[in-house]
Amino acid sequence: MIIDIISLIASSPVMQRALLATVLVAVIAATSGTFMVFRGLSFLTSGVAHAALGGASLGLFLQATGIAPWFDPILGAVIFAVFVALLTAYAGERGVAQRMEVAVGVSFALSMSLAVFLMYYLPPTMIPQIWGYLIGDILLLDNLDIVLLVGTALSLVLLVILFKKEFVYVSIDMEGSTAHGMNARGYHYLMLIFAAVAIALTTKAVGAILVYAVLVAPAAASNEILKTVNSVIIGVFVIALASMLAGLAGSFTILASPSAIAGLIAALSYIIAIQIKRFTRKD
Repeated sequence: MIIDIISLIASSPVMQRALLATVLVAVIAATSGTFMVFRGLSFLTSGVAHAALGGASLGLFLQATGIAPWFDPILGAVIFAVFVALLTAYAGERGVAQRMEVAVGVSFALSMSLAVFLMYYLPPTMIPQIWGYLIGDILLLDNLDIVLLVGTALSLVLLVILFKKEFVYVSIDMEGSTAHGMNARGYHYLMLIFAAVAIALTTKAVGAILVYAVLVAPAAASNEILKTVNSVIIGVFVIALASMLAGLAGSFTILASPSAIAGLIAALSYIIAIQIKRFTRKD
């Protein structure tokens, strides 16, 4: 079985792109999902991923009606992602997580409502393109998807290398960071905007379901049992990568969606982490 899988990978560009995508998405999860969990904004991942539906719907509508044939659905997804990030960042300038959650919820509802509204005015042949942003399939990636993931992963790695300390301070204590003279507001906006763009572009490649599962659950699991920021980031990468590799392998043995399997395993990792932490405390 293992030899057959290796042979398939070596001879199939589809599998090669899928494997490369698993590594890239794991990197994005480690560099973006980690700080979203630190900031208490795990719901932002879902909000942005679903906002991409509204942006993609708008792009397709502008193309179909001839109003703006040049307007790519990816551009619409990114614009809506930035809108959600800006609204969330503005609501949370004082560091209040509850206000940010409300902002995410409102923008989530607005984007989804717009997506459903515009679907009625789109040709039926275009509707599957919108739902592709929700479901996605890591086995259906093209070269553009890989390029987007590479650019997103490299950008996030560079940001974390440059501003990891600042992002951690802002995530944990924004008001305290401001009191110590840090430009907390600027780092707050920078972190959320880049995270939102990364989520939108990753959603286009692998779908909102896998993005939410892989960006949030491994980060939450790693944060439960590991102590330092660096160890949490590495833990997120390992859990996310293992979940998606298991999803790919499992899809060939039980004929199920790799995204669904990866999502189940990623969610299970959080449940296991909670149990590990509970037993560790008892000891």
